Amino acid sequence: MEFSDEKKVKENPAECLLESIEIDHMVADEKTSELRDLNQSDWKQSNCNGDMKKTAVETSQSFVGMRRRRKGFNMLRFLEGSIAGKEEEAWKAIEKRFRQLAPDGKLSRDKFGACIGMKKDTTDFAGELYDVLARRREIMAAKGITLQELRAFWDDLTKEDLDSRLRIFFDLCDKNGDGKISREEVKTVLEWSASANKLNNLEKESETFVSLIMEELDPDRNGFIEIEHMEILVRGMWSSEEEKRLQKQYSKLPASPILGICNTPAFLKETEEVIMTNWKRIWVLTLWVAINLGLFVWKFMEYREKGAFKVMGYCVCVAKGAAETLKFNMALILFLVCRGTLTKLRSTFLSSIFPFDDNINFHMLVAVAISVGTFLHATMHLTCDFPRLTSCSNNKFMAILGPNFDFKQPSYPDLVASVPGVTGILMIIIMSFCFTLATPLFRKRKDKLPPLLQHLAGFNAFWYAHHLLVLCYALLILHGYFIFLAQDWYKRTTWMYIAVPVLIYVIERLVIKFYEFYHQVNVIKGVVYNGNVLALYLTKPPGFVYKSGTYLFIKCPDISNFEWHPFSITSAPSDDYLSVHIRALGDWTEALRNKFKEVCEPETKKRKGGIARLETKTYSDYVPSESSKKYPQIFIKGPYGAPAQSYEKYDILLLIGLGIGATPMISILKDLLNHIKQSDSHTNDAPKVPKRAYFYWVTKEQASFDWFKGVMDDVAEYDHDKIIEMHNHLSCMHEEGDARSVLITMLQQIQKSRGEEVDVVSGSRIRTHFARPNWEKVFEELASRHKGSQIGVFYCGPYTLVKELRGYCQNFSDSSRSTRFRFHKENF
Repeated sequence: MEFSDEKKVKENPAECLLESIEIDHMVADEKTSELRDLNQSDWKQSNCNGDMKKTAVETSQSFVGMRRRRKGFNMLRFLEGSIAGKEEEAWKAIEKRFRQLAPDGKLSRDKFGACIGMKKDTTDFAGELYDVLARRREIMAAKGITLQELRAFWDDLTKEDLDSRLRIFFDLCDKNGDGKISREEVKTVLEWSASANKLNNLEKESETFVSLIMEELDPDRNGFIEIEHMEILVRGMWSSEEEKRLQKQYSKLPASPILGICNTPAFLKETEEVIMTNWKRIWVLTLWVAINLGLFVWKFMEYREKGAFKVMGYCVCVAKGAAETLKFNMALILFLVCRGTLTKLRSTFLSSIFPFDDNINFHMLVAVAISVGTFLHATMHLTCDFPRLTSCSNNKFMAILGPNFDFKQPSYPDLVASVPGVTGILMIIIMSFCFTLATPLFRKRKDKLPPLLQHLAGFNAFWYAHHLLVLCYALLILHGYFIFLAQDWYKRTTWMYIAVPVLIYVIERLVIKFYEFYHQVNVIKGVVYNGNVLALYLTKPPGFVYKSGTYLFIKCPDISNFEWHPFSITSAPSDDYLSVHIRALGDWTEALRNKFKEVCEPETKKRKGGIARLETKTYSDYVPSESSKKYPQIFIKGPYGAPAQSYEKYDILLLIGLGIGATPMISILKDLLNHIKQSDSHTNDAPKVPKRAYFYWVTKEQASFDWFKGVMDDVAEYDHDKIIEMHNHLSCMHEEGDARSVLITMLQQIQKSRGEEVDVVSGSRIRTHFARPNWEKVFEELASRHKGSQIGVFYCGPYTLVKELRGYCQNFSDSSRSTRFRFHKENF
C-alpha cells in the first residue's frame, strides 16, 4: 500500500487511508476487524492536535504486513476458538496438557482432542482428525504419538493457506485414502456432519442431499468427487461471502478516530448515556423516594408534637412514620398489577414520561419497601411502644392517653390481643408467607429446596399465595380503623390511601368475569410441533383490540378452573383470528399440550427439493375438522401491554428473540407484512410503520423453525423492498467455516446456485446462520448503517443476555451523531 504524497496525508488522512487499501476479497472478516482496531488504537496514541500523518503511515505499514496473512484462516477451521497471533502461546498450553495426558510420552487417539483443547463432545471428530493427520504424515499412530509428532499435527492444523486446509478436509471425507470421495463417503460425512450439528431433519433426508452434492461436484458423472471440483466450490463460496463482508466493513470505518476528535472524557460520556437511557426510571424512583421520605418526616414531626411522644418517645414517631409509608406503598403496589389500566395508560402521553415496561420490577421494589416499613412499624410497637405504655405511671397515662384507651391502661397481652394487635400480627404472617414464595429460590429453584418445602415452590404456589393478600387488605383496613391514637374518622386515613387502587382492581376483575362469560372463544385449530410447542388458533372476540407485542392470559377449565397463564399473541392486530404459541415448560403447559395432542395431528406438506415440513398456516388456510369439536375449552382475558408494543415509535427496529421468546416479535413481523401488502395494493390510508426491521431469532433446535415457517416464507415472498431482514441462527451448530459444518454450508451454496428457495436447515425461504450472532458486530453495523437514528431494540428471552445487550445499546449510542439504541426487554 502506498500514499500519493505526504501533503495529501496531512490534509485528509482518512481519504488517503481508504484510497490506499488494496482489498483482497479472499481475506477473512478478521482483517477488517484488525484494521479497525489498529485505527482506533493508533489514533488514541496520537496527539489530538497533531501528527496525524505519522499515525496514518504507521497504520498503513501495519496493514501491509497483514495483507497476505491468514488468507484462508476462517475458511476451514479444525480448532475451536481463535488462536490468531497466539499460536506459540497455544502450543505451550498443549505441551503442558501433553505431559499430563501422556506420562509415558505417547498420546493416545482418544486423548488427542482434549490435548489440543477440543471439547469433550468432539471426541469422534478429534479421532477422525488424528487418523487423517497420521495418514498424511505416514505415521504409525495406533499406539499413540510423541510430542514431536503432535507438533507436526499442530503445524498442519494451524497452517493459514486455504490449500492445506482444503486438503485436510478432503482427506477427512476420503475415508479409504484413495484420493477420491465416493457417494457412500459423501453420505457418511453428511450424516456425521448432521449429527455433529444436531440436524435431525437433514439426517433423515440425507439421500436427497447426497444426490444434490454429487450432481454439483461430479460433473463428469464418474461416481466420485475430486479435490479440484471441491476447491472451485469452496473458493467461489467464500469469495462471494467475503466480498460482501468487506464491503460492509470498509463502508463503516470509524470516522471520529481518524479525524482525531478527543472531546468528552469516556466516563462522562458513559454517565451521560446511562442518564439518557434511564431518565424515566431515575425521575420516577426519585419521586417515589421523595414521597416516602416526605410522608415519613411529616408523620414523624406530627407525633413529635403530640402527647403520645411524652409517653413513648421517638419510638412512636418512627412507628407512625413507617406506617404512613406503608399505607402509600400498599396502595401503589396494588395499582402496579392493575394490568388493564396500565395497558390503557401505555397508549397515552403518559408512556413518554413513565416507564410502564418496568411495572413488575417496580412492584418488587415497592414490596421491599413494604417489608422494611412493616419491620420498623412492628418492631417499634412490640419492643418499645407497648412496654412503655404498660410501664407508664397510671396518672401520667390517664392524663395524656386516657381518652384514647377509654381510661383503662392496658397490659401487654391486652395490646397484642386488641384488633390492631391481632390484625397486625396476621398481616405479618400473610405477607411473610407470600413474599417468601415470591423469592427466586421458591419461584425458579425448586430443586435446591428441602423435599418438605418443594410442594410450596413454583408458579402455582406463588399465584395462589398472592391471592391471600386480598385478606391482607381487609385486615389493613381494620387495622387502620381501630388504631388507638386517632379518634376522628377522617384521621384514620388507611382506607383513603387504598380506596382508588382497590376499586380499580375490583373493576378489572369484574370486567374479566364479564368477558369470560360473554366473550368466549373457540379453538379453530391446534397444532403440536416438535420441541414441545403447541400453537392455538382462536376466534377473535368482538371488540378485542390489541397491538403487536401484547399478551393475553389463557385458562383451560379441563386442567384447572383457577389458573390463568400469560402468553404473547403471535397474530397481527389486523388478522381476523388470535394465535398463541405455547412451549411446554411446566406442569400446566405440559398438561395443555397433552390435552391437544390427543386430538391434533401434525400436518405435512412437501416442498421443493423433497423436504418434508410442518406447515404453519394462517387462519384462512384452516378448514374445521371433526376433531375440532373435541378441542378442550379455552378462556382468554386481555390484551395486556408489554414492552414490545412500543415498536411503532421507532423508524428502525432490532428484534431479538431467543427460542420461544420470538413470539412477540412474530406478531410485529406479521403486522409489518400486512402493512407491506397494503402498500402493494396502493392503499392511501396506510398508517406509519417502521422503515426497517432486523429480526434475529436464536434457537438451539432445528425443529423450532417449524413454528413460524409460514411467516418466514411470507417475508421472502412479499417483502420486495427488503424492509424486514431476518437472521435465523441455530446455536447448536458449529460456526460457519468450521470443518464440522462446512459441508452444510456447501449444501446451502449449491441450492442457492440452483435457484432453490428452501433452506436445507430451516426448511423455509430464509437462510439459516450457524451458531450465535456476534452481537457486537450486529450493533456496530446498525450504528454505521443508520447514523442519527433512534433504534428500538426489543428483546424477549432468558435474562442471561440482558446485561450484554443493554451494554451494547449504551456503548453504540453516539451522542455526537444522535444515534440512540433504546433497549426494551421481556424475560421468561
